[in-house]
Amino acid sequence: MESHGFSNSMLVVILVNAAILGWATYGGPVLPYLVVAERVVVGLFVVEMALKLYAWRGGFWKDAWNWFDFAVVVISLVPATGPFAVLRVLRVLRILRVITAVPQMRQIIGALFKSVPGMGTVIGLLLIVVYASAILAQQLFGEDVPEYFGDLGSSLYTMFLLMTTENWPDVSEAVLEQHPYGWLFFVLYIVLTAFIILNLVIGVIVTSMEREFNEGRWEEDQELELVQHHAVMEHLVRLSDQVRRLEDRLRAQGNGVVQGMDDIAAEVSGDGSGPCENSGARESGTEGTGARRGE
Repeated sequence: MESHGFSNSMLVVILVNAAILGWATYGGPVLPYLVVAERVVVGLFVVEMALKLYAWRGGFWKDAWNWFDFAVVVISLVPATGPFAVLRVLRVLRILRVITAVPQMRQIIGALFKSVPGMGTVIGLLLIVVYASAILAQQLFGEDVPEYFGDLGSSLYTMFLLMTTENWPDVSEAVLEQHPYGWLFFVLYIVLTAFIILNLVIGVIVTSMEREFNEGRWEEDQELELVQHHAVMEHLVRLSDQVRRLEDRLRAQGNGVVQGMDDIAAEVSGDGSGPCENSGARESGTEGTGARRGE
C-alpha cells in the first residue's frame, strides 16, 4: 500500500511530464531544456519502479496496473532512434499513468472492463440492426440516391451517420425527393438505434459502475455490521450475566424468607404450649385454695 505522500508526489511528476510533452510540440529555443527535463522525469519513473519492486517483491506483479506502469517505463527507456523511432510516439502513454495514480479513475476503467460482457451483447444487437438496415436501405434507395446507398459500404457508413444523428437531414432530404414516405424509415431507425439501443449500452455501463463503486461500500458496511454484531453480542452476554446474578440473589433471598417463616412458626408453636400449661397450673392452684377454704 502506497503512502498518500508518495502517490501525490508521483501524480505531480506525471502531470509535469504531460506539460513537458505538450510544451515540446511548440519547439523553439526551450526544446533542449525540455528534453533534459523529460529525461529527469523518466529517471524518477525508474526510481519509482525500483522502489515498488523492492517494497512489494512478487506482489508487484499481482496488480494489472503495475504491469501497465512497468511497460510504460520500459518503453520510455528504449532509445527513440533508428528502427525504434516509432516508439517515440508512445511517449504519450506516460500521460495515461494519471489513471493509475488516481484510484477513482482506476475504478471507472475497471467498471468499463467489467461491463464488456453485457455491453458486448447490446453492441452485437446494435450491429445486427445497423447491418440489416443498411441492406434494406440499399435495396430501397440505392438506385435513386447512390451517393448514400449505392453499395453496402456506403450504406453502412450512412447508417452510422444516421445513428449519430449527424447530417441526417441532408440524407433524408435527398431520399424524400424520390421517396416521399422515406421519412418513416429514418424515424424508425433513429429511434431504435440512437434512442433505445445506445441507451441500453449506457445503462449497462452505468450499472457496472454502480456495482463497482458499491462493492467497496458493501465491504465497508459488512465490516461495520460485523463490529456492531460483536458489540451487541458482548452486551447481551453481560446482560445475561447480570440477569443470572439477580436470579441467584432472588433465589437466595427467597430461601431466606422461607427459612425465616419456618423459624417464626416454630417460635409461635413453642410459646403456645407454655401458656396452656401455666393456665392449668393456675386452675389446679385455685381448686386447692377453694378446698382449703371449705375445710
